[in-house]
This record gives sequence, structure tokens and C-alpha cells, in this order.
Amino acid sequence: MLRRARGDAGFTLMEVMVTVAIMGVIVTGLTGVVISYLRTTTDTRSRMTESLDLQFVTAYWQRDVSSIGVRSKDYDDDEAVHSYPTKQSVGLDRCPGDGAPVVTLAWSEYSSTVSEKEPDLVKVTYAVRDNGGGRKDLVRIRCGSAPSTTVVATNLTVAPDVICTGGGVTGCGDATGRVPTRITMTLSISDSEGYGRTTISETIAGERRQT
Repeated sequence: MLRRARGDAGFTLMEVMVTVAIMGVIVTGLTGVVISYLRTTTDTRSRMTESLDLQFVTAYWQRDVSSIGVRSKDYDDDEAVHSYPTKQSVGLDRCPGDGAPVVTLAWSEYSSTVSEKEPDLVKVTYAVRDNGGGRKDLVRIRCGSAPSTTVVATNLTVAPDVICTGGGVTGCGDATGRVPTRITMTLSISDSEGYGRTTISETIAGERRQT
């Protein structure tokens, strides 16, 4: 009786080694792609979080600064004035609320067409309060007409710096009562999830409309 020759079973050691080497090259390449993707994704997410804070604060800040200007109730008929002159409008007493005040802005709001009626005083205080994890909220507190409290940023690392310029002022609380024409706020923001990103620092500015 003839016996059929039995074929080789399995792989040789050389084939196994070559296969493992090829798989190692493939896995290494894929790992690099995955790590690069994850890094890009987390960086993008962090940047979006920081950008949202900036956009929200900027919208409120520019509107508030453009409104400042507390008007005197006494009309000045001097040839060079002929209006109700402005008074101290930055650095007033804060609105009631939580947090450490950063700056208080104020303006006159006319709710009546009767010229003899004194306008309402509207104040807005920007304040910071701890929200845990070494981060701070920036809160906008409005008092006077239509009082409200709004959290406008949630990822601050330190309290903002505010600088007042223009209009001949010597600072935000100018002793002569002169009103600045430009006010800037510098924010230090970091994504709340961390992700290894460094804190970004951005300055937003507002220009006063009233003269």
C-alpha cells in the first residue's frame, strides 16, 4: 500500500519572525496617527472652550463700555458745553452680589420724555468668584433698572486686569471725575479639562460712545 506524503504543518520560525516584524511596523505607524489625532482633537476642543468664553465676555463688555457716561442733572449752558455734563462713570461703588469686584461701570438711562425728570442710574459690576479647581467665574452684575446677574466666563485662572485710557484720565477711578474713552480688560483663560494646554491671555477693548 502506498502512503501519501504528509505536507508541512504550521509556520517556520523565520516566517513568524518576519510576520511579527511587519506587524510591529504597521502598529507603530498606526499609533502615531492615533496619537496625532487625539492631540489635535483635544487641542481643538480646548481652543473652542476658551474662544467661547472670550466671545461671550466681549459681547457684554463692548456694549457696557460704549454706554458709560453718568450725566449731571444740571444743564451746563456754557458755549463750549451746552449739555448735561458727564460725571464719574467708572470705579463707582459696586452692585450688590457675590465675588470680588474688578470694575464697576455706570451710565444714565432716560426712561421719560420729560426733560426735568432725573435719569435712572444704571451700574454694572464685573466680579470674580472661585468656582473650584483653582478656576474663577467672571460675573456681570447689573443694578438699577432691569437688575440681573450673568456668568460671562467660567475658565479664568486669575482676576482680569482693567485699564482705562483716553479722555485725559489718570486711571479708572480718575479723581477729577473725567470719563475714559477706552477701557480694556485682559483675561487669562485655560480649558477646564486641562489637556496640557498653556493658559492663553487675551485683551478685549470697549470704546465709549457718549461725548
